[in-house]
Amino acid sequence: MNLSNNIDFDIKHFFLWWGRELSYWIPEKIRQALSDKSGYVFLSVVDNVLQFTRINHGQKQIIAEIALNEISQEQYQQLIAEDKELEKAYLILRLNSDQAFKKILYLPAAAKENLQQVVTFEIDKYTPFTVEQVYFAVKILGKEENGQIKVLLVLTPKDIMLGIYLHLENAKIYPNVVDFAGAANNFEEDLDTYNLLPELDALAKNKTTQFFSWFFGFVLLMLTVAVLAFPVWNEGQTVDSLRLKLKQLEKEAHLVQAQQLEIDEIVDETARLVESKNSSPSLTGLMNILSQLLPNDTWLTHLKYINNKLNIQGQSPSASALIGVMEASPLFSNARFVSPLTQDKKTGFERFQISVEVKAQGVVDVK
Repeated sequence: MNLSNNIDFDIKHFFLWWGRELSYWIPEKIRQALSDKSGYVFLSVVDNVLQFTRINHGQKQIIAEIALNEISQEQYQQLIAEDKELEKAYLILRLNSDQAFKKILYLPAAAKENLQQVVTFEIDKYTPFTVEQVYFAVKILGKEENGQIKVLLVLTPKDIMLGIYLHLENAKIYPNVVDFAGAANNFEEDLDTYNLLPELDALAKNKTTQFFSWFFGFVLLMLTVAVLAFPVWNEGQTVDSLRLKLKQLEKEAHLVQAQQLEIDEIVDETARLVESKNSSPSLTGLMNILSQLLPNDTWLTHLKYINNKLNIQGQSPSASALIGVMEASPLFSNARFVSPLTQDKKTGFERFQISVEVKAQGVVDVK
């Protein structure tokens, strides 16, 4: 396999082939309704006699013959009235060897891009005619080989062509294509047919059928573009929809994250409160422990507990001994008198005010 070979791709032929293949999907009746042509009819002129021929499955069928004279128009109209399909037929004027001839040329491959112009400038080198004396058409017959292309050149002298065409025009018969029997076009298979019909003399198509041809061609083009573009557009819509859903999910995720942070803060605060509660004895527990530690002849008049500090006031026969009692407990530490001891004259007991720190690790269960 030689990867250095150039790929010969003719985009015009590709779209012609593609359009023909697409048309096969359209039912025959619809194709005929949309087209302004119906089948092929070949015209040939010999000795001022015009012959109409159809080809069905390779078999020639002569439809009619009319003389090209002053009454040929009436004869043609009568023929159309008898054969409605003839009016819509694709008319091909096929010249014989007395009216046209062909020649095979081998030209440089560079001439492919401007083949018509190249032959126009050099037609007198390939034929005994000048470009003013003939109508001609060219057609490439094969792929490029050895730097050259094989070209079919078909010519017809202008005086012969114009003589035939004027007779047809007087009869209101306008062929769509002119070719040569010695190099006949294959309209069923060939995508690259040639036409000897002078461009300026060609009959313009019917305005209505031309409009519909362009319209349905435009519709076909739009449908093709839609088939190619719709999947891309649909994917774009899907991506946009997913992006919108993603943004919504991101908002919901941020909201859930914020709520989770609030929950975490509440859990942490609750844990701190529980820890703080668990680290300090209950007030009831303190009072029970004090009632067990203090002598029976000692009573309290005030009790204050805040920030792990306990402050008690009361009277006792021997208040000075209370410091040792408090220090002996694993629950208390740093017991001290806040104010000097005084004696109550009525009871004779010592009034005291003691401050002591409460140790969390010293908490004991009170049963």
